[in-house]
Amino acid sequence: MIAPAMTTMPDPLELDSILRRELMPGERLLWSGRPLPGKLRAAFAIWFFAIPWTAFALFWEAMAFLPWMASSHTPSGITWSFGIIFPLFGLPFIGVGLAMLWMPFKAQRKAAQTIYGLTDRRLLRVSAGRKRDSISVLVSQLGPIEVSADPDGAGNLRVQTGTSRDSDGDRVTERFEVLGVPDVGRLETLLLEQQAKAALPR
Repeated sequence: MIAPAMTTMPDPLELDSILRRELMPGERLLWSGRPLPGKLRAAFAIWFFAIPWTAFALFWEAMAFLPWMASSHTPSGITWSFGIIFPLFGLPFIGVGLAMLWMPFKAQRKAAQTIYGLTDRRLLRVSAGRKRDSISVLVSQLGPIEVSADPDGAGNLRVQTGTSRDSDGDRVTERFEVLGVPDVGRLETLLLEQQAKAALPR
């Protein structure tokens, strides 16, 4: 579901209102939670790769420009050719490095625009950035649950939603992820209760 672009970061009350507007008639909201940006520290792990990558790319670019800065005479045709090709070759690598450095901040910004919800029918994730989008899975379609929590109770919940095959024909497990939310254990308990109810004969 997509709505017009939003120009400002939504506040908690606005996110809660957006989530409630996603509910179907008669659907009851049992739990809602927003990601805690401080709990997304794992996103910064990419810096262990991104920093040396970017440093080497910048070093390459500096070395590529060094002949131009050190030259005191008119460059030859070969120097012109390599003096243009080498710097251009390094630019995409610098771009990739900068993109990797920015990824954790992008993830935290996305978290600030996201709210999760559990109803008596579905597990939902709603994001309200430049556009509003939502994804939900019926409780009856949810499989095994994996939970990891910090001592303060905040953590991640991952629940299997099905399987598919990738381009190589290998089986891939599909999951719905609820990341960095407070009191993740309560969400697990409520979700297990709803799964048990969904499994009862009607």
